[in-house]
Amino acid sequence: MIINIDIYLKFEDEYYQKGGKFSTLPPFNGANDAAKYANIYIKQFKREHGNKEVKIEKVIYEGTIDITAEVQKLFRNGNLYLVK
Repeated sequence: MIINIDIYLKFEDEYYQKGGKFSTLPPFNGANDAAKYANIYIKQFKREHGNKEVKIEKVIYEGTIDITAEVQKLFRNGNLYLVK
């Protein structure tokens, strides 16, 4: 399954936007799993930028569903991974 996620981040006083399609693993559980995929991308972004502070501004799933709070919670907890 292919999902659309738009991720808006703030890093060192600059704003970044990653919008795109993500290929998912079955079974896929909607916005809940979309938040996990967004979290994985944000962790990769942070690693690529020297593990410096990253602020999650907004995360939108399928163009209309705001999953920002769920992604922020996953990101803060740090050790939650997508396991199927």
